Amino acid sequence: MKDLFIYHAGTGTTIYLNDEVYLVDSADLDSDAEEAFEYGMMNIPVQLHKGIRIDNYNMTNFLEG
Repeated sequence: MKDLFIYHAGTGTTIYLNDEVYLVDSADLDSDAEEAFEYGMMNIPVQLHKGIRIDNYNMTNFLEG
């Protein structure tokens, strides 16, 4: 399996996919979740953001499929 990460060139930020990483549609956010993201709160419950988990396993299958 690959060891994948997301890289943002503007800030030099890397997010490794072996961390808990979610793809979130902002249209699915209620006002509480929106505020939590805006203020950078940690550990926002999945049921609030309804995001899809992306990880090494899922992305490796996606890229090789």
